[in-house]
Amino acid sequence: MNRTDTLHAEWLNCFSRLHQGEFFRMLGAGLLKLEHYKAFLRETYHNASHNPKKMALFMAHLDSDQPSLEAKFLRHAAMEIGHGELALEDLRIIGGDADTARNSRPLPTTEALTAFIVFQIQHRNPLAYLGYLYHLEAMPAHMGASSMAPLLSMGVPASATSFLREHAEADPVHVKWNREYLEGFIGSDEDMEAVLYGMRGTCELHGIMFQGIMDQCRGPQEWIAMPAAEKTAP
Repeated sequence: MNRTDTLHAEWLNCFSRLHQGEFFRMLGAGLLKLEHYKAFLRETYHNASHNPKKMALFMAHLDSDQPSLEAKFLRHAAMEIGHGELALEDLRIIGGDADTARNSRPLPTTEALTAFIVFQIQHRNPLAYLGYLYHLEAMPAHMGASSMAPLLSMGVPASATSFLREHAEADPVHVKWNREYLEGFIGSDEDMEAVLYGMRGTCELHGIMFQGIMDQCRGPQEWIAMPAAEKTAP
């Protein structure tokens, strides 16, 4: 298999594990609530708003002799600017406080996803970033519109799915670009292993981010529902 086929086959295995997590099981069963989607949009904003900067960081550490491909990658990075705002606008439409979300801290599980690939770029092999990018853009392309129906059935208006729709439509093209990056930037088996490691780690941590969303939504609800005496008990 070529590099892309190798990466995609491994990604399918990793994605299967992510897709079996609580968030996606409840989504498929129609059991998610609006609060889960609001939390998803908040955490997605925090991660997506950093993506153009991470792409620039990757370029700053990349040792490449492919100027035309580097130019394409930088155009790609520019296209990602502002995507986090789509998530905030979706949040506004469903009654969430976008300003509070913007000024909030991400969950530690979201921060771990972001920090993982920054560490790989700066301290390991920057080409691990291509594995991170592949996962984030293969996932919407793979799922397509299949995630929309459960959201609509739980009362999310179509106008509040702009972030998901944008990526479902654009990311199939970006996956093709990723194939070019893999063929143009990877120069050794060691580089390819770094890409695979970046993809595996990203997929695993993305699943943990989704679980963090579930746990965060569950925790405050249980706390509010506790009797006052239990709240003040040592």
